[in-house]
Amino acid sequence: MRVTQNTTANLVLQSLQSIVQRQTQLEQYASTGSKISLPSDDPVATQQILKLKAQNTAQNQYDRNISNATALLTMSDSAMSAMSDVLVRAKELALATSNGTNSDESMAAAQKEMQQLKSQMITLGNSQLNGKYLFGGYRNDTPPFDTTTGAFQPATIDATQLEISQGTLMTVDYSGATLVSGGLPAGSTGVDIMKSFDNMIAAMNPPSSSAGVQAELGNLDKAASQVLVGRSIMGANLNRLTNLSEVAADKKIATDKVLSNLQDVDFTQVMSDLSKQQIAYSAAVAASAKISQISLLDYLR
Repeated sequence: MRVTQNTTANLVLQSLQSIVQRQTQLEQYASTGSKISLPSDDPVATQQILKLKAQNTAQNQYDRNISNATALLTMSDSAMSAMSDVLVRAKELALATSNGTNSDESMAAAQKEMQQLKSQMITLGNSQLNGKYLFGGYRNDTPPFDTTTGAFQPATIDATQLEISQGTLMTVDYSGATLVSGGLPAGSTGVDIMKSFDNMIAAMNPPSSSAGVQAELGNLDKAASQVLVGRSIMGANLNRLTNLSEVAADKKIATDKVLSNLQDVDFTQVMSDLSKQQIAYSAAVAASAKISQISLLDYLR
């Protein structure tokens, strides 16, 4: 095979171009931190990266839903806790006025306090978070309880649900109809707490009736249990959200690790390879300069 000077020059040029191409690639790795700039760099890895990023995007939305659900449930549980306190005080007041030994003045004072307790219950029933009412179900833009009578106003019990993981919905509220009014219509499935308050307030009005107050003691116990059921459901859902959040966090760490392995470069290795390529390029340039100076006369000497 005849090796001409032109052939030698072409071989040297190809070698230099190969070194420059590899050096450029390493510089790009160093500047972007990613092994893949175009899908053509690694089609299989690109497909896996896109799939993992889509999973992360979906999980981020689930995380936001979990955060919102946690806030709603926590606020609802807090309101229910305050309702329980109101019912405890109402029970104490009812016991104190049910023995028939109180004066009209004492009954009038008790009546006034009972009216305040009812107002507190209405206020708690109309609790809000970020302008949304907690106990109105899906209809959360208007107060669920009439501010005067305490009647539950929505015509239906429509729950609000959030998707907390793929294909999994959670009810993130608790209907005031079930919690306070005892179902729709009021009292159909439980105790109508507002009606119980009204009955006690009416019984305390002179001429007061201790028997009328005493008749509501059993309903107050049932009302306390009714609120406790709501709190237990809130607590169970909060525990579920906490567990789900922990699982999601672990899953995200694992996904991020796989993503990093697929697309992130090892900077130490890249800088080492880049240094080697620069040395190789300098050596190749020096060698090509010497080769280009050799002529036929050098071989005939």
